[in-house]
Amino acid sequence: MEGQNVIKIIDIDGAEKQVEVITHFTLAMNGKDYMIYTENKTDANGNIEISTSEVVEKEDGSIELNGVTDETVWSELKKVMVEMAKGE
Repeated sequence: MEGQNVIKIIDIDGAEKQVEVITHFTLAMNGKDYMIYTENKTDANGNIEISTSEVVEKEDGSIELNGVTDETVWSELKKVMVEMAKGE
């Protein structure tokens, strides 16, 4: 991850991790910000695992990454990822 856009996050268990930000964007359907990132770990098939989270700025100026639970939003996010993979 050296030389990449790397940030530190604190996961739900309080563990600090370094992740590489692949992209961040605002989803047109709801006007909310999202980030796609990776720890550069691979799954059993050798594919790099990626994560997607909603980016929420808190009142104190800190940033919180929230999981996506809405199926309609998740469907739109998958479309964005497919477009990215195609280079669009």
